[in-house]
Amino acid sequence: MPTRYTSQEYANMQLIYGECRCNASAAARLYRERYPNLERYPDHSVFVNVHRSLTEGGHFPNQIRAGGRARFPYEEEVLQEVADDPSIAVRGIEERTGIPKSTAHRILQRAEMHPFHVQRVQSLLPRDYPERISFCRTMLQRHNENPQFIQKILWSDESTKLLGL
Repeated sequence: MPTRYTSQEYANMQLIYGECRCNASAAARLYRERYPNLERYPDHSVFVNVHRSLTEGGHFPNQIRAGGRARFPYEEEVLQEVADDPSIAVRGIEERTGIPKSTAHRILQRAEMHPFHVQRVQSLLPRDYPERISFCRTMLQRHNENPQFIQKILWSDESTKLLGL
């Protein structure tokens, strides 16, 4: 898990980064000089990430909200789009809101939602009815001949849930 800093530490990093004219290595050195008694010091990449988070999202990295969980910019908007249309793809979210699909995808992953495209590969047609009736009659006949017949069939997990086996 990445190290989290306080808002004050992030603010100090941003000020020093600006003072060093966006030179992350110089900012890391100056930070160590200015705050010699700290237990930990940010790597140069932290200065770049802090600046990027502030300019792109208007918040510090991993900023904690009242609920105790780090918040992504646009999180509520993306989750609302999915609530409104559960079949929406990340590309659709991007088209509707302008939020990049990579950001939408990250937000959905974090919310343990997995985007997918509904693709119908099977369907029952009216012409299937006679075959279904024939299958049912065959199964009933086999069951009448041997009541243990159904227990000898190798069932998938999904079908056993449906049949209660």
